[in-house]
Amino acid sequence: MGASALGFATNSACVKALAIAKFPSLQIVFARSIVQLSLGLLGCLYYRVSPLGPSDKPGIHKWLVLRGAAGAFGNACFFYAVSVMTLADATVIFFTGPVFSAIFANLLLGEPYDTFDKIASAVCMLGITLVLKPSAVFVHMADEQTTELHQGRGATAALVGAISGALAYCVVRKVGRAVHSMVHVVYFGFLSMVGSSIMMFATQEPRMPRTIYEWTVMSLVGVFAFVGQAFLNRGLQLAPAGPGTLMRNLDVVFAFIFGIALFDEVPDWISVAGATVIVGCTVAMGAHKWLSHTR
Repeated sequence: MGASALGFATNSACVKALAIAKFPSLQIVFARSIVQLSLGLLGCLYYRVSPLGPSDKPGIHKWLVLRGAAGAFGNACFFYAVSVMTLADATVIFFTGPVFSAIFANLLLGEPYDTFDKIASAVCMLGITLVLKPSAVFVHMADEQTTELHQGRGATAALVGAISGALAYCVVRKVGRAVHSMVHVVYFGFLSMVGSSIMMFATQEPRMPRTIYEWTVMSLVGVFAFVGQAFLNRGLQLAPAGPGTLMRNLDVVFAFIFGIALFDEVPDWISVAGATVIVGCTVAMGAHKWLSHTR
């Protein structure tokens, strides 16, 4: 799961670089899905598994489609958030996912969602408020160059992405080890490719990369996503929802490092406080789940 976090964080940094270069978010999703689907098919060939999933498991394919669709939609929402927010802020809000994964784990897997989880979920909302710094609350922090509308849209997209991603993670755990991790990658990549291609031409204006740098970064989006996805699917199959998603919080740390080092996005103390609240709550929920499983 730690390797998955690094892979996804690097993927997010590539997305931010392409957004700065004025590539539409859905075009970046489309590029990622093509590379990821290709690598997923090669992985299935290497491991000698059917990319369609096992044929001897009745009803498994509907869960694979749900996992792929939810993951693809969540990914598209996150890419949009990264394109209009700082890398760290978008990542922090997106990684409220463990709050929602705990809810879906209760609904789909029958895992407990007790008072502790509910309180931690509520406190997470405070962290999101600190990250966003709405002008109605932080009047003195208002900045003429900060487009609050974009912040609001980005935050909404990141939250919706977190919910969709949480659903996808719990579906992976529901099907368990009956499905190879490469099959999940294939379904995710295919459904993401189809959905993003339709929406990209319908709502945005894609353009071809013009330099070697743009082609390279566009390709690396898919490569690092594949690495992150492969490790994530395997990790979620081996770990309960709480501990399994716990290590993904390393992505937040990497996002702050990449944002500062690569994009000169130095967060203020309020954003850091909000990130600390969110990460603290998700870590507490993960630890609580882990302790519950070990009793």
